[in-house]
Amino acid sequence: MKPLTFALFRTPHAPDAQPRAGGASLDVLRFMAASFILLFHYGSTAPVDLATLLPVFRQGWLATDFFLLLSGYILSRAYGQRLVTSHMRRTHFFLRRFARLWPSHILVLLVFGAFVLASSVAGFAPNHAEKYGAADFIAQAFLVHGWGIMRAESWNTPTWTLSALLICYGLFSVYVPFVYKRSLPVMIGLSLAVLLIAHGLALGLAHHPLVDLPFAWALLRAIPLFLLGNLIERMTAGLRVSKPVFWGSLALAFIAISGLSLLPRHALTDSLILSLLGLVLAVSGGVTFHENLVTHRMGRASFALFLTHSLVGAIWFGLSPRIMAHFNLGVMAQWSLWIAGVLVAIVTAFLFDALIDKPLSQRISRLSFVKGGI
Repeated sequence: MKPLTFALFRTPHAPDAQPRAGGASLDVLRFMAASFILLFHYGSTAPVDLATLLPVFRQGWLATDFFLLLSGYILSRAYGQRLVTSHMRRTHFFLRRFARLWPSHILVLLVFGAFVLASSVAGFAPNHAEKYGAADFIAQAFLVHGWGIMRAESWNTPTWTLSALLICYGLFSVYVPFVYKRSLPVMIGLSLAVLLIAHGLALGLAHHPLVDLPFAWALLRAIPLFLLGNLIERMTAGLRVSKPVFWGSLALAFIAISGLSLLPRHALTDSLILSLLGLVLAVSGGVTFHENLVTHRMGRASFALFLTHSLVGAIWFGLSPRIMAHFNLGVMAQWSLWIAGVLVAIVTAFLFDALIDKPLSQRISRLSFVKGGI
């Protein structure tokens, strides 16, 4: 007798398809990384700053650096073989990646611009009005704001990583044949060299630690971390781990990272944390969990959450102080209002993915110049 199942939790893949190693875990991991970024950005608006309650939230760079490592890991897994075997042209690869990012990005940015304009006209000028200039808007619209030409974060702040990743994608399509089939010792050596050179350049040029370089040095931060993500994927491509090993490694990494984040900042502790994040990637890509619609949607919604949470936060936490002052809310009510803002951002991400991002990306992917390449 077949077990009873519900349509909501059926896997989106063929019924007889075997679960992929890393399929479900990487989807969930992407969502958790986006959620950490959300909590870091919203943390200072809580009744008590989250960084005071949980010191790990003082290290907001953890989520961003992990996102860059994860991007390199997933791109290597998804496209490396096809680029190496010439089953996909470099221009086609780059065009597909750009077409995946830009339409939803520009849509959110236009809504952001409309919100700022409307609120200003209504007499509710946004906080930090200097972040909403026309030049910054244009640079962000064309996804060039993370290339070192703009000096400060603005508008939809997290999208600087998308801008930097466009450069990473272009470089990846060129260097992937040179790193794809190297021996394990060579790749370990390359990883150490990348890390040492990146630390040296960050300290020598920017006079700042690599892992949380200022916005103007976005490419110097993004490129080495993306490359390290590629190398981690190649070094652990055949790795398979059991669920107990996965959960144990995850717990160990979380405890160690939390402890290291309490120590004074140093290139050594930063490198250890990056190594632990790499461990999380490796075991997540090597464990097999059953995939279903929930895990698949979490993976997709991670991009939407990353893209929309700044806009949702600007609206929600722009109104919250006025609501709290008008109703003279107590501490518990303030926490409820803040938690509601977090939940609204998450729900908005799932709705944006289902109603806008997924249909839009499917429509764009069917365009002849995207489908066939150039």
